[in-house]
Amino acid sequence: MTPGPDLVMITNLVLNGSLRVATAAALGMITAGAVQAGLGAAGLAALLAASPGLFAAFRWAGAVVLLGWAVLALRRATGRAGAAAPAPAPSPQATVTVPAHPTGEPHAGSPPPGRGAGDAGPSVRQAFGQGLLCTGSNPKVGIFLMAFLPQFVPAGMAPEIGVPLLAACYLALGLLWLLTWMRLVHRLAPHLRSPRVLRITDGLTAVVFGLFAVRLALGG
Repeated sequence: MTPGPDLVMITNLVLNGSLRVATAAALGMITAGAVQAGLGAAGLAALLAASPGLFAAFRWAGAVVLLGWAVLALRRATGRAGAAAPAPAPSPQATVTVPAHPTGEPHAGSPPPGRGAGDAGPSVRQAFGQGLLCTGSNPKVGIFLMAFLPQFVPAGMAPEIGVPLLAACYLALGLLWLLTWMRLVHRLAPHLRSPRVLRITDGLTAVVFGLFAVRLALGG
C-alpha cells in the first residue's frame, strides 16, 4: 500500500481517463496479486528465491515494462507541450454547449478536459491489462506475500488455510486503498486537468516509472 508504480498508474488513469478505466486497472492489479499469491503458495515464490538467474530474468522483464510506460508518459508530456499553442476561438454560430454528465465524468467518447480529441485514453479492457501487467511483472509481490503473511497465521490454524485467508484480506485492503485514492484524485481532478498540470503529471509519471524500472533492474 506504499506509493509505487500501481498508485502512479491509477492517478494517471483518473486524470487522463475516468474512474471507470482506473477501477478496471485497480481490479487488474488485485487480480495479479491474487495470481501471484496463488503461485507463491504453490511454490513458485520459493523457486524464484532459490533461483537467482530466474528471479533476475523476471526482474528485468518487469523493469522493461516499467521503462516502456515511462517512455509513453514522457511522449505524452512532450506531446502536450507541442500542442500548447492556443487554438482560434470558434465562431458563436458554431458553438455547441454539451450538458455535463450527472456524475461529473466526461461523456462517452469525449476526452477529459485538457486532452485533445485524438488523445484517446485506454479502454476498460486495456486498463485492466495494464493493471494486471503492472503488478504481475514484479516478482517481488509474490515473494513478499509468502515471506510476510505466514508469520501472522493464528496458532492452531493450518498454513494452507491461514495464508490464503490473510492474502485475501491483504488484497481486499489494497483494493479499498486504491478505490479511496481514486475518489480523492477524482475530486481534485477539475483543478488538475489543465494542460499544464497534465503535462507536469505525465512528466512526473515518466520519472517515477523510470526510477522504479532502474530500482527493479538493480534488485533494490
